[in-house]
Amino acid sequence: MDYEKYLEMRAKLCKEAQDYIASGEIEKANEKMEAVKKLDYDWDETAKAQANMRALEGEGRKINVQNLSGAPDGALGKAREKTDMGTDSEKNAMTNKSEAYKIAWAKSIMGQKLTQEESECYKLVNEAFTHTTENTGIVIPETVAKGIWQEVGEIYPYWNDVVKTYIKGTTKMIMEDESSDAGWYEEDAQTEDGKETFKEMTLSGCELSRAVTISWKLKEMAIEDFIPYIQRKMAIKMGAALGYGATHGKGAPGTGDTFKPEPMGIVTALEKQEGKPQISEYAEGKLEYTDLTKCRSKIKGGYAHGLNIYANSNTIWNELANVKDGNGRPILMADVVNGGVYRVLSMPVKEDDSMEDGEILMSNPQRGYTANVNKNISMTTEEHSKARTTDYCGYAIVDGGMITPNAHALLKRKAASTAKS
Repeated sequence: MDYEKYLEMRAKLCKEAQDYIASGEIEKANEKMEAVKKLDYDWDETAKAQANMRALEGEGRKINVQNLSGAPDGALGKAREKTDMGTDSEKNAMTNKSEAYKIAWAKSIMGQKLTQEESECYKLVNEAFTHTTENTGIVIPETVAKGIWQEVGEIYPYWNDVVKTYIKGTTKMIMEDESSDAGWYEEDAQTEDGKETFKEMTLSGCELSRAVTISWKLKEMAIEDFIPYIQRKMAIKMGAALGYGATHGKGAPGTGDTFKPEPMGIVTALEKQEGKPQISEYAEGKLEYTDLTKCRSKIKGGYAHGLNIYANSNTIWNELANVKDGNGRPILMADVVNGGVYRVLSMPVKEDDSMEDGEILMSNPQRGYTANVNKNISMTTEEHSKARTTDYCGYAIVDGGMITPNAHALLKRKAASTAKS
């Protein structure tokens, strides 16, 4: 099975799962989703086996990648054809968006020698970005970085739904504080001054670093196979941190705290409110329709458009799926018109692994939360000769915080002691 065949099979299984969801055949849909997971696992194992076979056959040693006089094979040849490195467009081609740089980057992190042209491209792109003693990572090609962000968003939809800015350095965001209501007056009465106050939120940036370790044998795989492999592994690692940060990040450490700075997660921000007005509770296994309507009532009407429900798989299928309306019908329904997306109280339900068991978050992240990517993803490598492995360490600077509590409400499971009483 090659990579193209893997993608074709995966797309087919995903479509079949969506069709079953749309028709209400949930058990069959779950079977297809499990098949997707197995296919992903099988592909990883296939990639490893191919790499091991190449290492045993010495296939990587038979290709003279430094042959400047002859036309190179495969992806490298295509990259040079597209970028025309020997013409006047050379400087424009040498960016982190180019195919040529993607190949040079991949060869670099795989430990392969670069041609003179590739070395020049690699050097020009990395010198174009500001590096400090705290940030010496290799610039990741834009297409690879976008792929990582995209995969992160698929696994952690709350992070994906948040509106992001890409401002370098410290940035300030306006937070909603309070506003007086307009009023009616007699014709000769003087209009009172309205009370409009705002708070500022400073996003300075929190360092995110995650490492993926692979064996030297894996670096023998073809470049076109290695790039999606390392991209997917990095997305899983960094995605867990980004998803956690957006929902449960602790924020900046206070006096006596020992943790490193993190984004302020929306759940954490709601928990920190005095009196916790945006939070309500329910008993485990006894989630009622009225619990959901009570929680929904806490969100201001102006934030209704774009409102979603976020919960993990356990909560969705063991709590939400068991809630019924007054006529005994489940309220978790597939919206056939919109691709089988599940809805509760007209809100799309999104499965997010960053949410904890029992948490049901109703939120409009596009208008109620903001994140700033201070520095896009870069990567450093570290070799371990004795273990014959390489660490690929992804690095980014990200921060985030709640703009207004009025766009969110949290329904969570009661603690065991509270539930008994």
